[in-house]
Amino acid sequence: MNSARQDGLKKTTRRVITKRGVMWLGQTCNQRCYFCYFIDRIEDHDHPEHAFMTLEKAKKICHTLRYVYGNNAIDIQGGEPTVYRDILELVRYCREIGLIPTLITNGLVLSAPGQIEKYRDAGLRDFLVSLHGIGDIHDEVVRVKGAHKKIIAAIERMQALNFPFRINCTMSKPVVPILPEVARHAIQYGAYAVNFIAFNPFGDQEGKRRSDTVARYSEVAEKLTEAMDLLDAAGIETNVRYLPLCMAEERHRKNFYNFQQLTYDTHEWDFQSWAWTMRQTQMRKEGDVMQPFFMGKPYGRELQNGDALYIRDHYERSPVIQGVKFAGQRALAKMVQTLSGLDTVYREEARIRAERDCHYQYHPACEGCAARDICDGFHGDYAELFGTEEARPISGAPRLQDPRHYIKDQVKTVEPEDESWAL
Repeated sequence: MNSARQDGLKKTTRRVITKRGVMWLGQTCNQRCYFCYFIDRIEDHDHPEHAFMTLEKAKKICHTLRYVYGNNAIDIQGGEPTVYRDILELVRYCREIGLIPTLITNGLVLSAPGQIEKYRDAGLRDFLVSLHGIGDIHDEVVRVKGAHKKIIAAIERMQALNFPFRINCTMSKPVVPILPEVARHAIQYGAYAVNFIAFNPFGDQEGKRRSDTVARYSEVAEKLTEAMDLLDAAGIETNVRYLPLCMAEERHRKNFYNFQQLTYDTHEWDFQSWAWTMRQTQMRKEGDVMQPFFMGKPYGRELQNGDALYIRDHYERSPVIQGVKFAGQRALAKMVQTLSGLDTVYREEARIRAERDCHYQYHPACEGCAARDICDGFHGDYAELFGTEEARPISGAPRLQDPRHYIKDQVKTVEPEDESWAL
């Protein structure tokens, strides 16, 4: 039942650090998904991150990702990138410099005849389509009547044109009972990968979630297991983001990605460049970008957490002196990464993101779990709503230290442009 879209794509169980970057063009969107990490910025037209940036600035960010950070692919987001006026020119530019582009999209614009062809001809690699339910449930979640009809029309056009696409599905409470149906849609229409994402309070969602929109992890697990069984049987790559590893049946632990595993998912983002593109200066229309920095010592975290606007403006007042300082930071951090190993630096970053940035928590029983040291646990916001009593410690194995222990058994798809380094 798999589409020809999967034919010819090579598969691998080799786990390497991803080379994919990400950028946000601005928080202008034609949907209002209630779980969106940027919903405040989308609804507030005066927010400095609401308006789309200029093409010149977007190209500068892409150039930095390619030639400073060494990324060779990019996920382009908006808001909604298909309503960005210069999106086709940006796609062409990315392809020209070897930064192979993907669009993360809600598909509303793509339902019109001729749209998919424009992106194909511009050099787009694939679409990552946001399918957050079926029928009225999708419309309810994204808060646009008729959205599901349009996204299915767009997916059908991708299928007819044999244009590759993957699916993102956020597991908010109304969607959980129909996760197997989402999986069947992915199989029917020929998606080559599916991401199931826990509804977590990142960005504008912090402190806003409610028990009527957030499902308990134990409730998610039952339907998610059924969905993964369907996708595994169809040979479709399936990834689950930000759920405790104990929520997976043993056969599905290979599909679960916490922060420590993300860096080995070639369809996810490189921690180092991601830390830079998430800074305010790279997410707003006004002003220039901040100088790029590398992760780790010296000063990587300070530059990642500091006031990006101040740091940028300070650089602009003394570009020669500050330019030397930034070049020195990158050179020294690169040396530390070489000596320590990039895996070690990225794993430390993963732990900081979980513990300090997102306040993940563990149940006391987690201390007896084999996966304790490679699992994030329960998001702090989730723990405040529901506690951590759902923890089911994994027994029968020594305490694991390698974040790849389970995911090394997952068969992942490798696109032709990535074969030279991912296989």
